[in-house]
Amino acid sequence: MWADNETDLDLLGFDELVDELVVALTTPALLPLTVGVLGDWGSGKSSLLRITRRELEAETEDGEEQDDAQGLSPYLCVDFSPWLYEDYEDVKTALMRQVLDACRTRATTPDAVQATERLGRFARFLGRSSRTAGRMALTAAPAVLPYALGAAGVDMGDATSEAVQSAAEAVAPLAANTLTNGPAAASVPDPILDLSAFREEFRKLIESLDGVRAVVVFVDDLDRCLPETVVDTFEAIRLFLNSPQTAYVVAASREIVETAIDSRYPSLTREDGRGIGHDYLEKMLQLQVSVPPLSPGQTESYINLLITQLHLPAGDFDAVRESLRERQRSDPFAPTFNAATARQTLGDRLTVEISADLDWTGEISEVLGFLRGNPRQVKRFLNELTWRRRAAARRRVDLRHDVLAKLMVLEEQNAADFQTLFDWHQRVGGPAPELAAAETQACSPEAAAPADDATPAQRPPARTGRRAAAGSDDPAPQNAPAEPDPVAEAAASWLARPKTRAWLRLSPTLSGIDLRPYFSYFRDRLIIGSATANLPLRLQLLLSDLLSEASAQVRAALDACQQLGEAEQELLVEALMDTVTRRPDGPGFHSACEFAGRVHRTAPAICEVLTAIPHRALAARLIPGAVRRLAGSPGSAELIAGWAASTVTSVSRYAAAASKPRVGA
Repeated sequence: MWADNETDLDLLGFDELVDELVVALTTPALLPLTVGVLGDWGSGKSSLLRITRRELEAETEDGEEQDDAQGLSPYLCVDFSPWLYEDYEDVKTALMRQVLDACRTRATTPDAVQATERLGRFARFLGRSSRTAGRMALTAAPAVLPYALGAAGVDMGDATSEAVQSAAEAVAPLAANTLTNGPAAASVPDPILDLSAFREEFRKLIESLDGVRAVVVFVDDLDRCLPETVVDTFEAIRLFLNSPQTAYVVAASREIVETAIDSRYPSLTREDGRGIGHDYLEKMLQLQVSVPPLSPGQTESYINLLITQLHLPAGDFDAVRESLRERQRSDPFAPTFNAATARQTLGDRLTVEISADLDWTGEISEVLGFLRGNPRQVKRFLNELTWRRRAAARRRVDLRHDVLAKLMVLEEQNAADFQTLFDWHQRVGGPAPELAAAETQACSPEAAAPADDATPAQRPPARTGRRAAAGSDDPAPQNAPAEPDPVAEAAASWLARPKTRAWLRLSPTLSGIDLRPYFSYFRDRLIIGSATANLPLRLQLLLSDLLSEASAQVRAALDACQQLGEAEQELLVEALMDTVTRRPDGPGFHSACEFAGRVHRTAPAICEVLTAIPHRALAARLIPGAVRRLAGSPGSAELIAGWAASTVTSVSRYAAAASKPRVGA
């Protein structure tokens, strides 16, 4: 099994991305520079930062790699994670102190040492000021405003604009008069009293560092932070530390950071109503490096390298990697490290264990394509697969790799369908006829696939009557009673969902296999004896849609739920809240809040269940949407007040911010 940590060992083919970063960071004409390394969660951003740092620290004055591991690189590298300081220390202060501590290690003259001390005192005072006074007025710190207002398209000349006033309250991080009149100014000799003095002193310090061509700060985990922390980090870079001979490499998910900026400045919008997050980020980042998802071939290569690394000593594995890199240098489009090239490259190093592992990973390669080329998801998937098989082996239960992998994909992409599959097997005590019917239709070349945007009202009707059950295309006689075929209806429901339909086509075929032994190793994900199993079929289908990731499908299901009778609504709410209690971070959370907002009669029961969910189990990012959906529902005020007063800081902040009325609303 593999540790889920960043690494400076490149298994993802990052050579080109590393080259782009190193060239930019070592070009003096580009400094000062802020680079964004942008990619999805788990795409390998942290590893890319570590590999780039290793390359920079191997540089020498003449641009060649160092032979002496004890030599000092002309690039002073600093790691910083704002997420580690959140709720414990002012993030701007923490970043300033981290950079100054690194500079102190290369300060060789008395003047340089004294400069780090003076700058450090300023940073400590700023931290105390931030904790006691909070954010200051716009008139005291005009430096940030052009960035926010320029991104928003607001006219700086409009001094009475609500947007200007809102920005004044939101973005000003520093009051010069507070610093000048503060107690620290009088208590230390030769103090730094304002922002411009700090910037000038910092510039001189960097220039005086022995053998340092540039200070490069690697900022990671920004997309884990609260909106305030995201903005504070950019403010620290732009206001205090943006000096010549400095570069900042910021790794983050673009979508998450833009959303955080929009949340921090809700009243600053463009003419089309969009937030300023996108433009703000564009202004802050002079260069952007995107980390793309792995292609199917790259995913296969990554998996086989992980397998090889697991079995080989470090020296032998390095030789394999170098052989692979040499082949790619000569032919960038040559086959990747697939099963065939892996065996060829390994040669005498190919053991029985490696060969066996390459065989089973090859069996699940098609399934792994559903993980969207995300390295972290691939690694976690392999770890979980291995863990479950080993746990089963202790009880002498043999779980097939390919069957287990296919079930894991369904559980990952659609927990509601996975629960339904379990309920089907529990009801009949073995292979489910609904699954067999769905797989047969999905894999049949003659079967026409339902439209990808099919809603509950547009799904193909199930055949009814004896002729339909027999597969005849002739319509049933006019006087024949229409008998619903629940198996066909269930199959049609699954075929109507594009992701589930694609999953049904994956190898291997599961119909005819008793999956109950496999479900034993998903007990923490399943609701045993759930209310779902007792729902009528049409309510089961609605519940599945309510738990979908597709917003259009959820909206259509909610529309249909409003037309149900009271008894059916109560049954559906009970089943929905069963699922939400087990998976509060899943899509059912917002569906439940929307249900309460639309059908107020159900709101007290829904709010009661949501209140009982431990706050640490909640996904804080879902709170703002939940507050909007619950607004005005019976019982929601107490629920929202409880979130706002939570001891879980992320929950309380999101709830409190979402509860505030927006300017101009």
